[in-house]
Amino acid sequence: MLGASRPTPTLVRLSLVLAASAHLGACAGGEFGSDSGNPFDSQGGSNSMSGQPTAGTDPDPTVGSGMSASESNSDTSPEPTDGPDPTDGDPTGDPTPGTTSLPDPDCVDDDGDLHGEGCDAGPDCDDASFNSWQSCGVCVDADMDGFWVGCDQYGPDDPGPDCDDANPEASDGMDCECAVTPPDKASDTCAEGMPGGLGVIAEGGVVPPIKGSITGIDNGPGNGQEDWFWVEFPEAMAMGNRPNAGKIVTAFAVNPGDPANPDYRFEVYTACNKMPFEGLGATFGPGTPPAREWEFFDAHQPPNPNPNPNPNYLNNVPWPAKVFIRVIRVANDQSCSEYTLQVSRMPT
Repeated sequence: MLGASRPTPTLVRLSLVLAASAHLGACAGGEFGSDSGNPFDSQGGSNSMSGQPTAGTDPDPTVGSGMSASESNSDTSPEPTDGPDPTDGDPTGDPTPGTTSLPDPDCVDDDGDLHGEGCDAGPDCDDASFNSWQSCGVCVDADMDGFWVGCDQYGPDDPGPDCDDANPEASDGMDCECAVTPPDKASDTCAEGMPGGLGVIAEGGVVPPIKGSITGIDNGPGNGQEDWFWVEFPEAMAMGNRPNAGKIVTAFAVNPGDPANPDYRFEVYTACNKMPFEGLGATFGPGTPPAREWEFFDAHQPPNPNPNPNPNYLNNVPWPAKVFIRVIRVANDQSCSEYTLQVSRMPT
């Protein structure tokens, strides 16, 4: 039996009732475990079943004036005298400092990012910073190396993003050796039997935290800038029958960057050759955006009699006994930020 809610651009929830919701990091050398120099070695290798966007006129006044050749060759005009530059005030010249040029003459834009008071592009939270108009709280240069991170844009005077804002010796992407997800922990393509297996999870089980890092913005499935995992949730390994087969929850425990647009998202597939979220409900499938959190669970009927029956209650969506999870980066290209993904099958 299934209930589904329409996804939003940033939040997708699917419930059976099916729910899916669209919900910086460390360079090499960061420590995530007490006994290893590799930040990914602390990730559990196995899983516990019980763990957890017109022509103009000629401007020359002498043309067509009827002057004779002799008249045009004699110059009777007075010598020019010193005076103000005739181009002063010319609207095609340099704009007045603190304002943009046409066609947005009322815009006060001191930093040249086209945002500011009265600007068509919108307000500016810091009109002295070219890099920021919305990101004033997160656009920073913590290591004072002249490279910034977490900004709306970057310019030649304030470049970025900084691939490691805790290390002044590492700034642009060529300086950092990011500890990307090891190939034995996650695959960069989807295939049966690929690395990235998270185990067989019974109701009440939780996968150990999954740590990973992808340096490049998503370039499409199969092109390498992605981490693939797979996990099994057998329907039979529940404490009861559907609708009491538990609730599957996948979410980021750590997702660095701007909280309104963090670095990472993921998609869920029921098979490698399908579209993301296909087969998980009528309102989810091709076009569903990547998520920050995804849930799948059967809706539970309240104690009889049911005073508020769910109009979306269905029973024709198969239980996702096996799913493939594709993690991608969507912000802060070429930085070393790390995610932590959590997958669990909560009891119902």
